[in-house]
Amino acid sequence: MSKIARVSRVDFAAEKSVGKRCHGRFFSLSAAPLSRGWRSSLACVVSKKVAPKAVERNLIKRRCREAVRAHIRTRASAPPLLLVFRAKKEATGATFADMLRDIGGLVDKVSDTRYTR
Repeated sequence: MSKIARVSRVDFAAEKSVGKRCHGRFFSLSAAPLSRGWRSSLACVVSKKVAPKAVERNLIKRRCREAVRAHIRTRASAPPLLLVFRAKKEATGATFADMLRDIGGLVDKVSDTRYTR
C-alpha cells in the first residue's frame, strides 16, 4: 500500500468522533470523511484475539486491502473517506470471494451515508 493511502493517528481520532459504523459478516467498518487529501485511506485491524498467529493476521489484512482496492477502483468519483476495517473471528476461515462480497456491501452502505462535521 502506498504511503499516501496509509492512516495516521490523527485520522484515527477523527474516525472515532465523526465516523459511522456498520457491521458485516466478517468485518466491522468505521468510516469518516477525510478533510485532507483527494483519495480514500484505509486501515485493516486484526487483533490477536481474532487470529492468534501472525501469519493468519497478515493473510486477513492482505485480503482485506486487496478487496477494498478492487471495490474502490470501480467507484473512483466518490468523495474521499477514511475506512477502518476491524476483522471479526469469522474472518479467519473466510475465502477471498466471501471477503470481497462482504467488504463490497459494507463500502456501498457507508458511501451512501451523509456526514456532518
